[in-house]
Amino acid sequence: MFNDKSLFICLALACALVSGSPYGDGDEVPPSIGGLGAPKTLSGSELDSAKSTLTYSLDTLAAGEGPSYRVSKIMSATVQVVSGFLNSYIVELVEPNGVTKVCEVKIWSRSWLPNGIEITFNCPNEPLVIKSHDAPV
Repeated sequence: MFNDKSLFICLALACALVSGSPYGDGDEVPPSIGGLGAPKTLSGSELDSAKSTLTYSLDTLAAGEGPSYRVSKIMSATVQVVSGFLNSYIVELVEPNGVTKVCEVKIWSRSWLPNGIEITFNCPNEPLVIKSHDAPV
């Protein structure tokens, strides 16, 4: 009924199905790899780069209509590939009067669009603020 070629194909398919996750024994993707499109926690030089992205956006907004903040401390940061890049931060921000607050800040970078950098500030007990600016040249 089966010739040798068909038997070989069936065995190969069965082995592929039984082998499970390509990342090893468990079902989970190792944190260092991240799933396709999953947020990746940043550290080291990637965190430094993310801080530069945040600082640039804050400086650009402060030079225009605001809001005016500076970074005191980044508590956590992730990046995710979406239609562009989505950087998400939990960050301590400093207002011009010296008051600090911890906020969630998201920067969605779609540099090919005019005003393609969208910044969302989500601070406790304050309305959500969404601003945008052009990408750096």
